[in-house]
Amino acid sequence: MAAIDVEALVDARPFGSFQLKIVVLCLLVQFVDGFDNQAIAFVAPALVRDWHVSREALGPVFGAGAFGTLVGSLLMGPIGDWAGRKILMLGSLILIAVLMALTAQASSMNELLVLRFAAGMPLGALIPSTIVMANEWSPRRHRSAMVTIMACGFALGAAVGGLLASYLVPRAGWESVFIAGAIGTAVLAVAVLLALPESLRFLALRPTMHHRARIAVLLRRLDPTISISDHPELVVRAPTKGMSVVKSLFTEGRSAMTLLLWASFFMNMLVMNFLNNWLPTLLNAGGLPMAQAVRVTTLFQIGGIVGVVLMGAVADRLGAWRLVMAAYLASGVMVALIGASEAGTSLIALVVGLSGFCVIGVQMSLSALSATLYPTSIRSTGSSWALGIGRFGSSAGPLLGGVLVGWQWPQPTMFAFLGLFSLVGFCCVVMLARQVPRPSPRPFVAPHTTSA
Repeated sequence: MAAIDVEALVDARPFGSFQLKIVVLCLLVQFVDGFDNQAIAFVAPALVRDWHVSREALGPVFGAGAFGTLVGSLLMGPIGDWAGRKILMLGSLILIAVLMALTAQASSMNELLVLRFAAGMPLGALIPSTIVMANEWSPRRHRSAMVTIMACGFALGAAVGGLLASYLVPRAGWESVFIAGAIGTAVLAVAVLLALPESLRFLALRPTMHHRARIAVLLRRLDPTISISDHPELVVRAPTKGMSVVKSLFTEGRSAMTLLLWASFFMNMLVMNFLNNWLPTLLNAGGLPMAQAVRVTTLFQIGGIVGVVLMGAVADRLGAWRLVMAAYLASGVMVALIGASEAGTSLIALVVGLSGFCVIGVQMSLSALSATLYPTSIRSTGSSWALGIGRFGSSAGPLLGGVLVGWQWPQPTMFAFLGLFSLVGFCCVVMLARQVPRPSPRPFVAPHTTSA
């Protein structure tokens, strides 16, 4: 019987309804991530009113959630390489549902701080695990498009969460947002349990009789016409070693690639979170009424969704790395132009939308590409650590904004300085692209054995 190269088999098959279901489920998982990450911001005004606390008192709560997400990205990623991508995703969803329900019962700032940190940890595992799962089920020729489009789930979750909060909070209180989130997350966890398959490549790295039987079932679901035995022989191309998976990110010539990937994430997430937190305030300080400043700021997210979709759609055609480099370079220019003091409202709105197109588009594209850089045995760890290091940039962005505002820098100077971080990130991506190993063509040998 001819041994089956699982990766080559997936690459040889067209993208069909089975894989589409996987991408949709992963998109919904990222939807939960976006909803929960932004939920506390949606209910913050109601908390200030109901608990009679200052806005500044919510700062540690925001920080606790971000720090928990950072810790989760770094610590929970290896679980995906040890226990499986599906197990990590399912366990994270269950924890998030429970913690959101508990958050709705919180009665003090200290309770809220602890719960937001705890919820941040499983949230930190969701995006890396979904990216890896979608990557390992998508044919190579469609991989960038499918993984990048799936990444729209986060922005959609944040946007829908805001609309839901605006309806629920005046009618049922801030707690209702977390209750709704807990119910929706629990329903999705059931769907993941019943409908999401484990990664073929993860199973192939552990070729027990049970896993071979599962692979045979999954291959028949992928392609009902395939002829395969109930316990196929498998080709495992990724090395399995006893060393720490985190250490493996720096072995076999991967050190420069890993460090450049981390720097690329850090710079872009610093810029993105600076804008997410400070853009309404700075636009208002620049002369826009607050309501108008908020509406203009929403164009950053809308532009980001458009960027993710369009960049994902053309990535495989134009070259994913060239596209990311071009968008990263453009983001530095667009961010600097936000501070143009003499620009009219329409021009500022256009520049903010284009900034979102580039900055958020780069972020999701980088996330998709990060899953292609490492072998299967350390792929979940590689993606989660890149995102985790990037979250240091997410924490640094708002702090940097506070420092610059405190120094009373003119807005043109402030945004020009911020644009420099995008240009540094662009240089990192250019060097990173030169480090990426070029895949060698692998012949696919179709299995001829009929099922026993």
